[in-house]
Formats: sequence, C-alpha cells, structure tokens
Amino acid sequence: MTMRSPLLIRADASTETGTGHVMRMLALAQAWQRRGGKVHFAATEMPPLLVSRIRDEQIDVTLLGGVDDTVIRRGSEQDAALTAALARQLGAAWVVADGYVFDGPFQNTIRQAALRCAIVTDFDFCKSWDCDLILNQNPHAIQEPYASSVDGCKRLLGTQFVLLRREFLDKEAVAEARGVDEPRRLLITLGGSDPEDATGLILQLLAGWKHSELSIRVIVGAANPHRRHLEELAAMSKHRVELLVNVQDMPRQYQWADGIVSAGGSSCWEWLYFGLPGAIVVIADNQAPIYRELTSVGAATGLGTLESLQTEESAAREALEQFLERVHPGQRDPTRYRHLVDGHGASRVAAALDSGVWLRCATENDRQLYFDWANDPDVRLNSLCSDKIEWQSHCEWFDRQLATTDARLLVGMREDRPVGQIRFNRTHEDEWNVGFSVANDARGTGVGKELVRLGTGWMSHERLSPLVATVKVGNQASARCFIRLGWAEIPTDDSTLLRFRLATC
Repeated sequence: MTMRSPLLIRADASTETGTGHVMRMLALAQAWQRRGGKVHFAATEMPPLLVSRIRDEQIDVTLLGGVDDTVIRRGSEQDAALTAALARQLGAAWVVADGYVFDGPFQNTIRQAALRCAIVTDFDFCKSWDCDLILNQNPHAIQEPYASSVDGCKRLLGTQFVLLRREFLDKEAVAEARGVDEPRRLLITLGGSDPEDATGLILQLLAGWKHSELSIRVIVGAANPHRRHLEELAAMSKHRVELLVNVQDMPRQYQWADGIVSAGGSSCWEWLYFGLPGAIVVIADNQAPIYRELTSVGAATGLGTLESLQTEESAAREALEQFLERVHPGQRDPTRYRHLVDGHGASRVAAALDSGVWLRCATENDRQLYFDWANDPDVRLNSLCSDKIEWQSHCEWFDRQLATTDARLLVGMREDRPVGQIRFNRTHEDEWNVGFSVANDARGTGVGKELVRLGTGWMSHERLSPLVATVKVGNQASARCFIRLGWAEIPTDDSTLLRFRLATC
C-alpha cells in the first residue's frame, strides 16, 4: 500500500499546561493512522503515564532535551530547531504544533527547513502567522482574522473541526437503559485539579434542590486538593453522591448521565456529541468564548464564572434549578447537537493535511445516494452484474449491509461533499472483497485511487485482512488503482476478469 509521510505532532503536557493539547492531538493522530499513516509525538514535557498512553496507540514519543538532557524552553529557537531536525529524520512532511507558544519565529524555523507547519490554537495569538495551516476548533474562531504571511494558508475554523478521540466515536452515544422511577442522573466534571473547589460550590448549590432526589456522579481528578471536602459534602448530601477518582472511561460516564455540569473548556464537545443537556461554568479565562457561544445558541445553560458562584449564590442556584427542570431521565437525544459536533472533525483535519479526501461510515441517510451511484450507466457497465438495480432490492441489500458485521460501507468525502464509495464484504474464505465507485462529477481527479488507499488504511487500522478485488478486464481505470497501490494480480480461470490481492495492509 502506498503510504503517506509520517506526521510529527509537537505538544506538551504538564501541571502548568494540563493534558488537553496532547489529548486532542491524539484524536488527530488516530485519524492519521486510520488513513494508513504513521505518527510521532515530540514534547519537552510529558508525564510518564501519558507517554505510555500514547505508545499504547502504536505511536512513538520523543522527549526533546537540550545539552545534558536539560529541559528546553517551549516554543524557543532551540525547540524549533530540534523539532525540525526530528521531522527531517522521520521523513515527515508536516509538523503540527498544538499550544500558544509556537509563535511566528517557531513557525518560520519549521518552514525554512522545507517542512510544512500547522498550528493548533484556541485564539489568534500571532500578529502575523507564518504557517501553512491554522486550526481553531472553537465557534468564536470564525470571527478572528488569523492574518498569515503564507500564500494559500489554510484556515480550519469552527466546530466542524472538533477533534474527538476514537474512544468517544466508537461508543454508542445513546443513553443507558434504566427504570422509569430512577432519579435524574447528574454528572459533575470541573477540571482535573479544580484548585478553587468549583465542584464543592456546585454540590452546595445542589443541596437546595428540593423537588426530587438526584443521583450524582462527581469526577475528581487525581490532582484535586479538595477531595476530603468533597467526601464530606457527599456524605452530608440528601442526594446520592458518588465520587469517581481518576476516571479512565469518560464515554461510559456520558452514557450513564441525563445531564452534566461542566467547565466551559474543550470537554464540552465530548458531552455535546453524546447529546447531554449541560450547564457550564467558566473556571479559566480561555473558556469564556466557548461559554458565550454555547449559552447564546441554547446548547448549554450558563452558571456564570467561578467568582459569581461565590458572590451571586442566589442567581447561580436559580440558573442551576432551571437547568435541572429541563433534565429528564433517559430522554436526551444523542443527535441533538450534531450540527455543532458531528464526530468527523479529526477526519477533516487529517484530510486537509493530505489529499483532501476522507472517509466516513455510511448511514441509512445514504440509501438514496448509493442507489443513484449504483445505477449510474458507467458504474453498471463496469459492474460484474450490469443489470439495472430496482429500488426495493437495493433497500433490502443496503439495510443488510449496514446491519451485518461482515460488511464495511464507507463514503468518500471532499470538502463535505460525497465523491464516491468503497465497500468491503467478508467472503466464505474469510477474505474481504472490495468494490468502489466514483461519483460522476469527481472522475478523473484521482478520487478512485484515494478511495482504495484510504479504504485499505481503514481496514488495516481495524486489522482486517487479506483484501481481494475482482475487476472486469475492460475496467482499466479500476485495475490501475490496485496496481499502483501495490496490490498483486492473482490467477483466475475467467479470461474476462482480473483478480487482485493485498495479503497484509
């Protein structure tokens, strides 16, 4: 399989910076792997447990150090030089840096090394950007200028580029099954350390809720200094309060909950993807833009700032009680906020670093699209069975394909426009047979080869092989796609057909 060059990601994690930069870059790394590429992380600081977490994803990590392994200053000239040298050593074409210290001089050093530079940020902190791509996944980003000195600089701005890790995308976003008489379930998560004890303030406000008992789960970070106080509040509460420390499976908690009280940071995109009603608190200055946007469009209830929780208790309690009135057991809609966060952000970003084409799983909404593609005259001509397909038989086939684990139906996208499809079906010989087609208006643009390359990467990521394909002798365009991507032609007794096989992908 033809491989793209490795991706070098530059991001740090520490007590000062937190882990958010690294964890959202892990989502991009997973998307790049799904495209069949390799990823390498570089950091000046990263806790050993987080290094292990990344390496468990089959991703290497290099800790950048100065002379005698001294810690270098993040974003410095030395940092940029070491990052560029590592990228050249790896054969990477792109350096993707996530953080607020990777300024114009850092970007220029990367680009002067004949590398492309992408910066991931949450605000417009450069007077003049000197990079090839800027990513800000927050809704306020579209209102910021991001002036760049680089012609053709790509700007990926807004929530369609929200980076969600595979652990969230692979879990069903539906609510957990439960009895009708169970109390409302409320999840509280206000940061890994919560130094000002915003969690304790919320629990105290909830003590005034008199309408019904609540079942509350409180996520307590390992660095939270107020754990003892929270245990005391939980013991005194009339509600069922459970403290969960160092939680590893947040998707499971989102499935459990009916509603959430959250900090106004990037974790909002996770619970919005799960369709949870949310109330948010600003506990850091950089959360204010997200807070304003989500509350203005009605995607979350605003509880104010940490300071207002302390000084305007009655207003905060009233807002919290109004929020709880809208939380109902087992009635949340997992698709409610998909117009904000649809789960494809990491795929879009990875595509922008590559060919622009990305894959998504087909859904029932694609039934008509597949029908129209299947009955395209050129598709019918090149199909092994050239008869016209009737709507009823197509619907039955399509629904079976979506329901079985022995099929993978993937839609090729370019700039959010469907440009083709590739599908894999398990055979009786436990091989995966591939078929693909390109939309009429996308033919002759290399999309077919990309569909096969990306589909092969997808199957490799799922560890599903070997892959086989059968092509009519006259369908030279499809045959060339397989040959150019390293598939081996294998013998067949039918002179009208060509067979190809990719044993390992």
